[in-house]
Amino acid sequence: MRLIYIATTFLAAASAQTGTWTTPVVLSAGGQGSESAAAIDENGSSLAIWDERTTMDRLWSRPRPAAGNWGHVTQVSPGPLGLQTVYVFPALRTSAKGFATAVWTDSDGVWTADRPPDSKWNPAQLLVSGASGPIFAMNANGDAVVAWTVGGPTAAQSFVFAVLRPAGQAWTSPQTVATGVHITADHVAIGLAGAAIVTWESYTAVCSDGFCSLSNYVLHAARQNAAAGTWADSHALQGPDDNSHDARAAIDSTGRAILVAFSGSGAYISSTQGAGGGAWSSFNTVVDPQNITIVSDLASDNAGNVTMVYELIGFSTSQALAVSGTITGNTWSAPEFLGSDTSVSQIYFALAPNGAALAVWLESSATPQIHAVVRATTAAAWSDPAAVSRPGSTEMSPEAAAVDSLGNAIVIYSGYNPNQIHNEFAVNYTP
Repeated sequence: MRLIYIATTFLAAASAQTGTWTTPVVLSAGGQGSESAAAIDENGSSLAIWDERTTMDRLWSRPRPAAGNWGHVTQVSPGPLGLQTVYVFPALRTSAKGFATAVWTDSDGVWTADRPPDSKWNPAQLLVSGASGPIFAMNANGDAVVAWTVGGPTAAQSFVFAVLRPAGQAWTSPQTVATGVHITADHVAIGLAGAAIVTWESYTAVCSDGFCSLSNYVLHAARQNAAAGTWADSHALQGPDDNSHDARAAIDSTGRAILVAFSGSGAYISSTQGAGGGAWSSFNTVVDPQNITIVSDLASDNAGNVTMVYELIGFSTSQALAVSGTITGNTWSAPEFLGSDTSVSQIYFALAPNGAALAVWLESSATPQIHAVVRATTAAAWSDPAAVSRPGSTEMSPEAAAVDSLGNAIVIYSGYNPNQIHNEFAVNYTP
C-alpha cells in the first residue's frame, strides 16, 4: 500500500506593492520580436536582449540606467546577414558590478558575447561549434558555466560537456562532465565561491518506427570547485525511475549546495552537500503535490535560504506557489500561494543574493494580463499580484525576469500590437 503525504498549503499574508512599475516600453526595433532575456545589476541598471526578425533573425540589446530611460538598440549577434536559425533562445546574466554575458544558439553552434559595465557589447564569439541546447549560469562575481549534451536516444554514445569562465578570464576548453550510452544534462548552478554543479541523468531508450520510449532515469550531480579543473561525480542519487528527475541545484556563498529533484513517487525531494563538495545527504520531502506541477526555478540567497516557485495544475485551475527552505537543515516550510490568481501559466522566477525575489506569470482567467509579485528579502512577505502589462496587447507571454538586492526589478513580455507586430515590452519596478 502506498502512503500519500498531503502537504498543507496556505495563502500567506500578502502585502500591497509599495513600489511602482513603469509603463511598458516597446523594445523591438521594428520587426517581429521574440525570445528575450533580461538582467539587472546591484545599482538597478537593466539590460535586455531579444531575437527579432525582419528579413533575417538578429539578436538585439538595449540598456536602461537606474532611474533612467531605455537607450539605443544595438546588434549583439555577428554579421550583416543575421542568425541562421529562428531558435535562438538567448540567456543573459550580469555580475553585481554590471559585467553582462549573453549566450545563444544558431546553426553554427553556441555563441557568447560580453558587455563591460557602462560600455558596448564586445564582438560575439563562437563558444562551441556544432553544439545546441546550452544551459548557462553566472554568479554575482562574473564566474560562469555553460553545459550541453551531445547525443540522444538514437545515438550509440552520449556526452555531457561544460565550459567554465572565472571572472575576468577566458572560457576553458570543453570538459567532459559525463559519458554513457544515453545521458542528458538537466540543469547547472554556480555559487559565489566559484563552485559549479551540473545535474545529469542516464536513461534507457527503446526506439522503433521513428519513436523512442525513454525510462529508467538515474540521477547524478557532478561538481567542480573553483580552479579544480576536474568534475567529481556523485554516482547514482535517485532511480531508476520512469520519468526524468529534472533536478535543479542551488549554491550559497560558502559553497554549500542543495539539490531538488522529482522523485519516482511524484514528490519533490531535496539533498544537501557541504561547502567543499563530497557526499550528498539523505533526501527530505520538499512538497508532495500529487498533481501536475511545473517548476519555474530553484535559487538560494548568499546565506543558504532557498526558494522554489512552481505552478500547480488542477482540474480547472492553475496557481503559482512558493516553498522556502534552508541548505543547512535541509528543511522546508509549507508551500504558499502567490496571490489568488487561478489561471496561471508560464511562471518566471528570479532571486537576488540577499533574498529579494520576483515572480511573473500570465493570468488568463478574464482579460489576459501579465502579473508580478515581489518580495523584499527572504524573510519578507510576498506582495499581492500587480498587473504590469499594457492593455490591448493580445496573445501575451512573459519571457524574462530579473531582480537586484535593492528590490529593483525588470520584466519582459511579448504581445501583438493592433498591427499584428509581435513586440517585446519591458517594465521596471522601483521599490
